[in-house]
Amino acid sequence: MSAAAVGSPEGRRSRRPLWAMIAIFALPVVAAWFYYFNPELLPATRVNRGELMEPVRPWPSDLRLTNPDGSPFDAAAFRDRWTLLTVSRAPCGADCEHRLADLRQIRLALGESRYLVERMALLAGDGSVALAEGLAGTRLARADAASAPSLQALFGPGPDIWDRVYIVDPFGNLMMRYAADAPPKDVLKDMERLLKASKNWIKGAQYGHR
Repeated sequence: MSAAAVGSPEGRRSRRPLWAMIAIFALPVVAAWFYYFNPELLPATRVNRGELMEPVRPWPSDLRLTNPDGSPFDAAAFRDRWTLLTVSRAPCGADCEHRLADLRQIRLALGESRYLVERMALLAGDGSVALAEGLAGTRLARADAASAPSLQALFGPGPDIWDRVYIVDPFGNLMMRYAADAPPKDVLKDMERLLKASKNWIKGAQYGHR
């Protein structure tokens, strides 16, 4: 075929369906990566059920927490896993344990993805940090009374930081929170989307999308 034929109107028209198909398949990928690196440009209407922490908040290195045995809590526990976290005053009463039971059920409902998710209770004050046997597998940490301002700064705005559910991402960033009366299905829906999106990001990185 001659160069003239390739550049002819007929040749250009024959390639239009091909370019249209490329655009259709490429547009969602380009848009996803654009908004991933420019989240401030996302439309105001979003599908998330929880409240996004904007910007996300790295777990502070100077927040002194302890494990139930009194040893220092290692914030590296948040690395490489999503964490469903609830913040309550110690001791963990009936409402607190009910919320932790909800987190256990949310994790189970995630199926195979549950292995990417941890549960944690952060209890503030001098009360007991013991939990019911049915809540085994929940990571526990204690904050003393002196840590109240730091907790307020991390989990705020506003004084109403207690008895909520929070999501910490695999990089150790606090990135979403829910009202104390939010239904568990809201947390489940957001976690399903987050886990699906994170798998897509990992696949993208494997194919050179950085």
